[in-house]
Amino acid sequence: MISVNPNLIWLIGGTFAALTVGTGVRLVTLRNSAAEVAKKRIGSLKVWWALALLWSAAAIFGQVGAAILFAVASLIGLREFLKLVGTREQIGGPVIGSLVALGLVHYLLIILGYSSIARVFLPISALLLFGAIRETTCKTDNYIRTTAGLYWGAMLMIYSFSHALFLFDVDPLLEPPVGAAGGFLFLVLLTEMNDIMQAVVGRRLGKYKITPDVSPNKSLEGLLGGVFTTVVLSICLAPWLTTLTTDRELWGGLLISIVAGVLISIAGFLGDINMSAIKRDVGVKDGSLILPGMGGVIDRIDSLIFTAPVFYYFVVVVDLLKV
Repeated sequence: MISVNPNLIWLIGGTFAALTVGTGVRLVTLRNSAAEVAKKRIGSLKVWWALALLWSAAAIFGQVGAAILFAVASLIGLREFLKLVGTREQIGGPVIGSLVALGLVHYLLIILGYSSIARVFLPISALLLFGAIRETTCKTDNYIRTTAGLYWGAMLMIYSFSHALFLFDVDPLLEPPVGAAGGFLFLVLLTEMNDIMQAVVGRRLGKYKITPDVSPNKSLEGLLGGVFTTVVLSICLAPWLTTLTTDRELWGGLLISIVAGVLISIAGFLGDINMSAIKRDVGVKDGSLILPGMGGVIDRIDSLIFTAPVFYYFVVVVDLLKV
C-alpha cells in the first residue's frame, strides 16, 4: 500500500488550484481571439492538465513511478529526435534497437535502486556500442554527423533528462517536508514556470533579441522575467520541497535558494535554444504534433534536459560542501 505524505497532497492540490485559476483566465482572454489561435491555446491547456496529472502520479508513486513516466517520455522523444538525425536506412536498425535497449536498461537500473551504476552505464556503453555497430554495418557517408547525432540524442533524451530521478536519492536520511519527491517536484515546477514566464513576458515586453539566428522569439526581457519568477518561487518553495535550507542560517538558505533559481532559469533557457538549434539545423519547427498546441515531446522536455543535471549536481555540491 502506498503511503502518501499529507504535505505532498496539499502541494498537488495547490498546483491544480493554480492551474484551474490559470485555465479560467486563459479562457476569458480567448473570447475575442481568432478561431485558430483559440484552438491552439485550448489544446495547450489540455496538455498542461494531462502533464499535471502525470507529474502528480509520478510524485505519489515515487522514484519508480517517475522512472516509468520518464522512460516513456524518453522513448517518444528519441523517436522524434531520430527523425531529425536521419532516415532509418541512414541510421540502421541495429543502432536504433541498441539505443532503445540501452535506454530501457538505464531506467531499469534506476527502478531497481542502482542509480549509482546508471550514472556511469549509459555514457560509456552508448559510446562503445554505437561506434562498434556503425563502423561494422554502415556506409561512410555522413558517418561522423550521424554517429555524433545519435550519441547526442542518447545523452539528451535519456541520460541528461533522467538526472531528475537522481534527486530522489540525494540524501535519504534527510527528507524535505513533502517527502522524497520534493526535490524532483521542485525542479519540475520551477522549470515549467520558467518556461511559461519567459514566453509570456517575452511576448508582451520582448524587444531585445538574444539569439535571433537560433530562436528569434527569445528576448532579454523574457529571460529576465523567467529568472525573476523562478528565483521568487525558489525562495518560497525550497524550504518545503528541498533540504537546501535545512539547518542553515536564514541568509545562507536564502542565498542558496536564489542561486538555485538562477541556475534553473538560465539552464532552462539554454535547453530551449539548444533544441531550437537542432530543429533549425534540419529545417523543422516542432519535433512532432503529438501534443496539441505544444509540438512534440522534445519541445516539452527541452528545458528539463538541461535543468535536471544542473540542479542535481548543484544539490550534490551544496550537500558535499555543507555550505
